[in-house]
Amino acid sequence: MSQGVIGAVNASPEFVHRMGFGDETGHVTDPTKQGGIVAIYYAGSLFGAFWAGQFADRYGRIKGLWMASFWCLLGVILQAAATDLAFILCARVVSGIGVAFIIVIAPSWTAELSPAAHRGRVICLTFLANFSCIALESWLGFALSFANDIGGGQFRWRFLFCTQVIPIVLLVLGTMVIPESPRWLVKAGRHEEAYDIIVKLRGNDEPDHPDALREWQEILAVVGMEHEASSSNYIKMFFGTGSGDVHLGRRIQLVFWLQVLMQFGTGIAAMVIYSGTLFRNAGFDEVKAGWLSPLSLSVGILGTGINALLVDRIGRRWTIYWGSATLCVILFLMGGLQRAALNNPGTQQALNLNIGGAVLVFIYVLVFSASWLMVPFIYPTEVFPTWLRAKGNAFGVAGWAIGYGGGGLLIPIMLANIGEKTFYVFGAAMISYIPLTYMLVPETAGRTLEQIDFLFASKSPFTWNMEKEFSKRMQELESRIEANQEKWRRTSVNEIERPFQPKAADV
Repeated sequence: MSQGVIGAVNASPEFVHRMGFGDETGHVTDPTKQGGIVAIYYAGSLFGAFWAGQFADRYGRIKGLWMASFWCLLGVILQAAATDLAFILCARVVSGIGVAFIIVIAPSWTAELSPAAHRGRVICLTFLANFSCIALESWLGFALSFANDIGGGQFRWRFLFCTQVIPIVLLVLGTMVIPESPRWLVKAGRHEEAYDIIVKLRGNDEPDHPDALREWQEILAVVGMEHEASSSNYIKMFFGTGSGDVHLGRRIQLVFWLQVLMQFGTGIAAMVIYSGTLFRNAGFDEVKAGWLSPLSLSVGILGTGINALLVDRIGRRWTIYWGSATLCVILFLMGGLQRAALNNPGTQQALNLNIGGAVLVFIYVLVFSASWLMVPFIYPTEVFPTWLRAKGNAFGVAGWAIGYGGGGLLIPIMLANIGEKTFYVFGAAMISYIPLTYMLVPETAGRTLEQIDFLFASKSPFTWNMEKEFSKRMQELESRIEANQEKWRRTSVNEIERPFQPKAADV
């Protein structure tokens, strides 16, 4: 939500002048300071991500979200009370820490509570609420642009910061009614509590429901990896040392680069930065350009809803395939329209071409949010073992912070130096993502979180070899669970014995 707020706040003349990067009319004279206020938020997120991962894996998902709420609330108070540049920079760091906690923990928590067949959809719906808040903040920012005289201009931006309290309160209330992750509870040794939650989620309160028993058995079947892998620190995880066939380093590289490629390589940062220019070039006045930007974000809400419907049905890989191909065409068209308009300055043809470019902004946002947007957020919640899931997701959030923060700094330079060719660069990148995904990104849709551990057991990083190894390991898992089925039914949940205790090298 803070991403939507800062864009609206940076358009407030009083804020621009007070923070020292523009004059009293709101004209920006020092874009470096303006960019620094935005980018330092991601520095806080980078720090907060790794702290959040360790905290949530040690103390649980609910306590992690309470910590997130504390830092977010502190960030809201400090931003709303800011008096100068140093103050707002510190406040932005604090806010970034809180948001990182949410992005690391909330998707992991959601994934661990969701059934395998609908896991992607549920995570999409979780982010849909967040994106709706961002769009709402943008609309509110536009509405408050007509209230510059209230409170000497301070009311406009201080009120915008204060509105972030609402989702924080809703988050805290949500933690009161949603249960703790049963997978984390198993890690903590609270087996009976974990099994009760699984029965409620999967078995309609029937202790012997086959779906509940099956999920419980799979969780216990892979818990033997915990003793070796749970002690991994971030450095060991990054390099994959001491993890045997778990291949943590490979998983980390996947989630990190998926986020970097999405935040920077798809061109979304360029679209966000350049959309206002495209709207003005199309002949729209400042007021119309002002409401077209939040309208494009609202289109993103529709796209995220489409993503929720498709990502489990067609899978993560095909979502990337069709999104990359379609976005490539759109980006090349945008670059071409821009060049044609520049070749015919001041003509009706140039105006029509720029209108076409403005329309493509909406199509781009719709396709991007319906395809690429969610996969890099879903994937980190799926590919890590339970006892390292939040820690692993921290690397995904680090990729998000570096990709978007770096894009915010580099893309204006690209636009200033190579102009519309910037869109060609991103269009070419989209084409390269298709073979990279085919070779290196395995499909996780429809597989339980425990089954995905077997997917990464292969020594080869190529997807076809990973699928072969997965089939082999799943056959072993099925035979072992089947052989112990009767013993499990006769044993109480607290006394249940694992059908086998695989070492990290066997998983």
